[in-house]
Amino acid sequence: MALINRIQGMENELSKAELRIFRYIKRNIDKIPTMTAEQIAKGSKTSAPTVVRFAKKVGASSLTDFKIQISAENQPNSTNQEYSDVKKNEPIASLKEKLSQNAQLTLQETTQILSDEKLLAALKLLETKERIFVAGVGASHLVAEDIKQKWDRIGKSVSLETNYNSLLPQLINTKKDAVLWLISNSGETPEITYFADVAKELKIPIITLTRFGNNRLSKLADVSLQVSRPQEADQRSAATNSLIAQFLAVDILFYSYISRNQENAEKIYQSRQIIRDFRAKHF
Repeated sequence: MALINRIQGMENELSKAELRIFRYIKRNIDKIPTMTAEQIAKGSKTSAPTVVRFAKKVGASSLTDFKIQISAENQPNSTNQEYSDVKKNEPIASLKEKLSQNAQLTLQETTQILSDEKLLAALKLLETKERIFVAGVGASHLVAEDIKQKWDRIGKSVSLETNYNSLLPQLINTKKDAVLWLISNSGETPEITYFADVAKELKIPIITLTRFGNNRLSKLADVSLQVSRPQEADQRSAATNSLIAQFLAVDILFYSYISRNQENAEKIYQSRQIIRDFRAKHF
């Protein structure tokens, strides 16, 4: 169940009362869709407002929405997929099936979590600001490179920086025309949160891309984009899924960006054509 998987992935962020609610829900999964906030609160020894806050914290728009998701996922014909980790000496056929299932679940959850409203807010910043500064470290640096490669192709000025000696002077000198896009799966990467702190002081708008849940980077953002949160696993298969989720979010933003302006689509075509012409002439 996608919703239950998501909550399990963020258990360490739940309060003691929220954990009681979650455990009660898992034990009574068939009954939850027809229960009121007061009934769930009584069963979990919490309060009705805490139950409603819990539903919103885990990604539902309301308790009603939460119960609808639980009901849909608990139907007999529901796929009920769960994330699976890689085992020692696992056969290739099993790995193919397992990683494919994980990827499909990640894509499904990410499309559910990504807010249309926040995507539109991010698009507005990317459209109105002359300079995009993007930063990410480790695996998130790959996502930052993807952002630069995509927006470069349509002539947008994009700077990919992780060295503070290079990034900070540029932010100071272009702050009126800049937007800072920061990528960190955990939302707690020290270098990245530091860049966000500086940008806040300079009043530069910040877009962040993190996993779902509470984290410091999202709280600093003007627009916080969040994606699927696979459970951490011994063999780090969750790291692969987090990249899949982040790349999907970037793709959705990019293709929304070019679809809003035909001129951008034409630039993509022109960039492809000039590369084809070059290869035909020199290779």
